[in-house]
Amino acid sequence: MRKIVLVALCAVIAAPLAAQNTDIESLSGLQFNFGNPGARSLGMGGAFLGRADDASAADANPAGLPILRRPELSVEARNYVEQQLFTTTGTYPNVVRTPFTHYSDRVSVSFASIVYPIKSFTVGMYFHEPLKNAGGGAVFPKFDQNTGRIIQKTPNFYLPNGGGAPMSQAACVQLRIDTKNPAACLEYRVDPFISALDVRQRTWGIAAGWQVLPKLSIGATVRAQQFKEGAFTSRYDGVTFELKNISVQATARANGTDVRLTQERDITFSLGFKYAPLDNLSVGGVYKEGARFDAPTFFLGQQTKGEFLQVADTVFHNPDIAGLGVSYSPLPVLTFNADADYVKYSNLVDDFVSVVADVSSLNQPFKANNVTELHVGGEYFFATLKVPFALRAGYWRDPSHSVTWNGPLTRPDYIAEALLYPKTQDQNHFSVGGGFAWPKFQIDFAYDTAKYYKVGSLSMVTRF
Repeated sequence: MRKIVLVALCAVIAAPLAAQNTDIESLSGLQFNFGNPGARSLGMGGAFLGRADDASAADANPAGLPILRRPELSVEARNYVEQQLFTTTGTYPNVVRTPFTHYSDRVSVSFASIVYPIKSFTVGMYFHEPLKNAGGGAVFPKFDQNTGRIIQKTPNFYLPNGGGAPMSQAACVQLRIDTKNPAACLEYRVDPFISALDVRQRTWGIAAGWQVLPKLSIGATVRAQQFKEGAFTSRYDGVTFELKNISVQATARANGTDVRLTQERDITFSLGFKYAPLDNLSVGGVYKEGARFDAPTFFLGQQTKGEFLQVADTVFHNPDIAGLGVSYSPLPVLTFNADADYVKYSNLVDDFVSVVADVSSLNQPFKANNVTELHVGGEYFFATLKVPFALRAGYWRDPSHSVTWNGPLTRPDYIAEALLYPKTQDQNHFSVGGGFAWPKFQIDFAYDTAKYYKVGSLSMVTRF
């Protein structure tokens, strides 16, 4: 938006360089999925903390490892389709949000673990890829191919000159008539932009579980986490369509006109417990510390004389997670699981830095809700078949947790943030799955679907 980025840039440069994240367009509505690994868990709606009875427990809940009395190897591959929403046209607040689809670049190994029991202890090592997203979108006017006439403009809004709340075009016209002042109300239009994202997080963990008492076990995991991110936006003049500026957040350092991605690392931990008061009832809980990665923000434009200028030492802080689950088997072949996971998404907006608006005078203008995800699922085991087969189904609700604008709507740069970071909706996930079990081998598959996120999983377990 005209002049807005320049004002915001000056404010950011003057601010202390110690912040958590930034409002680059491609980070708007970024999807996270902190579900437990494994197709078996996915098929039951991700509800697994109270069960945690296979090698995927090394990440899901290490306190479940002592139940394994034989060495076990587990491998999972996942593929997904994800949609990210950008505001593409309309007059605020009646705007149109368009989904841009991101795909996995391939079916890849998302989890692998090996566990080994030693008396009352079970130890394990694992690899997990909890975050993987590559894609982007563009917000530009649309033209008629035959006439060249603009048939869809970028989003706009109307504000009374001198400040005030946004109004409709009709109200703006009426204000100009009533005051006999053509400048009593002004129109602002979002400049076209292209925004893209490539982010990946990988985890290598060492886990251990200890059977403290016959009915109680505890576990812990030390995790080395690796993060690589590149998020950028190129903004263009709305009349000439010439490049105006570029904003970048990346695990990188700038060298003149070049920003090269590197990999950041952090060490975190998780703790868990599992208590089984009855043979058919168990309760489990886990706490997982969120990793923090340096991902500074850069800006390139006429003000920076054609070179990338680092404007903030931003940090990408993954949310902390605490979960509690219960597993109950009314029959030996039937199991019901339920989990409640508290995800601290507010970690994403600690000391949030803006390159779009001057927010230096505002208190917490961005917000991300901490949420409690509820997961429920079940498994029925057809044990009398020649090759025993398990059928699974589940559901979980992902409450709205995207970063949103929480500030006033009295200035053009503030409304630009409201267009970029609007309130989002909850998502309902439904999952189905199944699996075949042999004495020393098991293969499972599952599919989870929601309005803007779909994932398929295939995993196998081998016991020695």
